[in-house]
Amino acid sequence: MEPTLQVEDVQEIASLIALRLVHKLYATARHEEDAISTLQSYVSTLTYNAWHDFRRRRYPERYRLKRNLRYILTREPLFALWETTESVVVAGLSRWKDRPAETAATAPTRFDATAAMCRKTRPAEALSAIFDRIGHPMTFDQLVDVVAELWNVQDVVIANSDIPADPRRDQHSSLEQQEYLVALWREVRELPENQRAVLLLNLRDSAGSNALTLFLLLNVASISDLAAVAGLTEQALNELWDELPLDDLTIAARLKLTRQQVINLRKSARLRLSRRMAKSK
Repeated sequence: MEPTLQVEDVQEIASLIALRLVHKLYATARHEEDAISTLQSYVSTLTYNAWHDFRRRRYPERYRLKRNLRYILTREPLFALWETTESVVVAGLSRWKDRPAETAATAPTRFDATAAMCRKTRPAEALSAIFDRIGHPMTFDQLVDVVAELWNVQDVVIANSDIPADPRRDQHSSLEQQEYLVALWREVRELPENQRAVLLLNLRDSAGSNALTLFLLLNVASISDLAAVAGLTEQALNELWDELPLDDLTIAARLKLTRQQVINLRKSARLRLSRRMAKSK
């Protein structure tokens, strides 16, 4: 099961919702066709999407597992996915379709499962064996929990950050963070063009999320500032925003570089920033 949300997780999701709403309102002010018809409905959609994106970034292995299971359950004739009257998504064998989900009294674990259930290289056969053992439909999320256990799918929350640590801070107050990011942004702008691009397009905070958000939320830089320093148009950055941070191969393709060149450029950028920020303390 996914870990319980912490206070900082909720704050991150709220910040993401606020940021996207600001983007939308900014676009609405410039282009009439971007106007929001119903604010409450739009914010509800934003909230759902932000929660979905948060889970995808925080738990990438579980997200990948869900996507793969959904594909198999909807493509293989033996299986089916359906919704109950309570809008609960249920998974099971196709002959069970439209039956309500039941809670497995004893869900299989790695310690009592058969070899077929644990054979993730043959997922359809594994799912068939799992359903044969359980004997009834179950909610899709419950199935994901069972399969994650049997296939040993785990996520490790990213604990490191690409933003150099500020040695002057004991408390991460907004004012101190803003002062530090102002100094960091000044140094980033002085980097060579390709170093700026590979750094910003992959910049992550301590949760592995898009760290460019911090520059916006603390009024250190605007979208147009971030785009210009990253070597993009403002429109291009807006289109990329929900995909950030980009992986090395994607950055390499955009900049017409090799993956190793991207890695080397970012390493050089980090070393320079670390030296410069240490001198400024």
